[in-house]
Amino acid sequence: MTVIKKKNRQWSIIFGIVVILSMTWFFLLYQFNNEYTAKGEQPIQGILCLNEESAYNKLHYLSSEWQYFPGYLLTPQMLEKNPGYHSRYIYIGEYKEMEPGKQEKSDYSFGTYRMLITLPKKEQTWAISMMEVFSAYRIYINGELVGEVGNPDKNNYIGKSMNRMFTFRASGMVEIVITAADRKYMKSGIQYIPVFGSPVLVNIQREVQILLTGIALSICFCVMLGVLAIHLYTRNREFGIFVLVCLCVIGYTIYPLLRSFFQLSVQPWHALENLTYYLILSGMIWLENCIMEKKQERFLPLLINLWIIADFILENFAGAFARAGIFYDVSWIGETIKWIAAIYMLVNTFGETDREYGKIVLVGSTVYACSLTADRIWHLYEPIVGGWFPEMGGIILIIAFACVLWKDLATAYRIRLTYEVYSQQTELRLLAQKKHYEKLKAQMEETNRVRHDMRQHLRLLATLLEREQYEDMQMYLYRYTREFQEKLTYRSYCKNQVTDAILHYYEEVCREKGISFQCRVEAPEQTGIKDTDFCRLFGNLLENAVEAAESCQEKKPRFIHLQISARNNKLLIVEENSCTDFLRKSRAGIFSGKHAGLGIGTASISEIAARYGGLADFRAEEGIFRAEIFLCLTKKDTEDMLCV
Repeated sequence: MTVIKKKNRQWSIIFGIVVILSMTWFFLLYQFNNEYTAKGEQPIQGILCLNEESAYNKLHYLSSEWQYFPGYLLTPQMLEKNPGYHSRYIYIGEYKEMEPGKQEKSDYSFGTYRMLITLPKKEQTWAISMMEVFSAYRIYINGELVGEVGNPDKNNYIGKSMNRMFTFRASGMVEIVITAADRKYMKSGIQYIPVFGSPVLVNIQREVQILLTGIALSICFCVMLGVLAIHLYTRNREFGIFVLVCLCVIGYTIYPLLRSFFQLSVQPWHALENLTYYLILSGMIWLENCIMEKKQERFLPLLINLWIIADFILENFAGAFARAGIFYDVSWIGETIKWIAAIYMLVNTFGETDREYGKIVLVGSTVYACSLTADRIWHLYEPIVGGWFPEMGGIILIIAFACVLWKDLATAYRIRLTYEVYSQQTELRLLAQKKHYEKLKAQMEETNRVRHDMRQHLRLLATLLEREQYEDMQMYLYRYTREFQEKLTYRSYCKNQVTDAILHYYEEVCREKGISFQCRVEAPEQTGIKDTDFCRLFGNLLENAVEAAESCQEKKPRFIHLQISARNNKLLIVEENSCTDFLRKSRAGIFSGKHAGLGIGTASISEIAARYGGLADFRAEEGIFRAEIFLCLTKKDTEDMLCV
């Protein structure tokens, strides 16, 4: 119980720190990366006064006090003839509908925006950037039509959206009139702040935004291809889900890029944008359930999927509804689902304190929940560069899942490398024992042949003895004894069959590769060390030694010297071999010479030494690699010593 409380306290601290850091970050973004709070002059009663210093040298975000004429599509000429149209002053984003304060009763409607700007007397080229205006508009500068997107006329209405920049030459007092109409979307009129300034500065901001979007899209596409390749190779379900999430992110990200170059119909494009966003949310919940092994909890993803279908249908058939009030309820339902999803992911993670990757997922889920909170607290936020709060929180959550999957992949890769090493050691053990058996079998066959021929040798010796040919008999015995020793002598390094077989195997390998092999064993027959561990230890040690010695130049000596002895209840193994590479070490271990990661063989040797209460030390100096390995033995193990 105490351990559980301690873990929960630790997780609560992590949660609190992430909340504080996230909200601080979002607040800083709100203050310093927000078109609403950007420093600069703002209109007063529909008039913006700019001096010569500030007019051309910085951007002006036209967010406040537009003169707005609800329910009228007015041209500058109409305003000049009859200035008495009902109007009010609003800031951009204050209302979602075009009949302020009547969202439950408002028809899809239309309205006119007007602002006066005083510029320097010298005529220059100016630019104004307009993001999406829902769902069609015309823009007039000093009474002249400079551009339009879609057709706002009531009888010939065509809904389009596009991010555009309009340029014009002017000086002194400038009148900007924008007429907008909507019959396609729940957010009517101007919802994003127009940006005014020199063409260079306005274009730089647009190009930076496009560049960042393109970079994000390219990174996401490359990540998706990489994860897809991993999924096809491993058939891992989590990687498959992450591929779908990446595909939805690409769909969600590509829309702002497309509308910067093309006039797009409001539907189905906006419906598809919302569709991909909720699919990302559903995919992340599904992915989290897989990571946290909550396979039975499918209610929330099902609810989100049902909502995706309903929202997609409603948005695509928005024109069939006489009034837009229903879509404001739809918008609140969508926000509620986001909150439910965020809270679910938090609770789902917070309760699993023993999960290996729980903390990473908790951080991502917390940042996402904080992004939704920040979006409600500081709702007047339009980024100068980058995305909105929920988009940033979603990116952090996706990165958290990517880190988890990457760690899974790295773990699986290490397990695979370890498995390959173990498989090689098993194969080595079988091969060494097979060769050892073949040698013993050949020795037994030779012994049988010698025994069979013994009668002939004895008969010849008896004949020589009868003839008293002692010198001939002595010479014959000398030749026979030498031949007998050559055929029947088998050098055994030790009585441990596994170790003896491996040492003989590598002795033969060294002989074939032209490597001098010397081995001296002074160790007990029974060591208490498992045969499998001996196989792994000597297999890894001698395999690395053979590869290092073989890589040496032919002019340099190639050798392997191995000494095994027992002293003071410890088994000491000292191995030296010629080498060319220097030893690359880190705190985690020794880097491999075969691949970019840490060496599996040396790590396996160190693990075996530690398991038997010893240690392993590796170093390389002046072209000689030296390994010293200590293994603890019991007193009983050292009673029977074998010296060879």
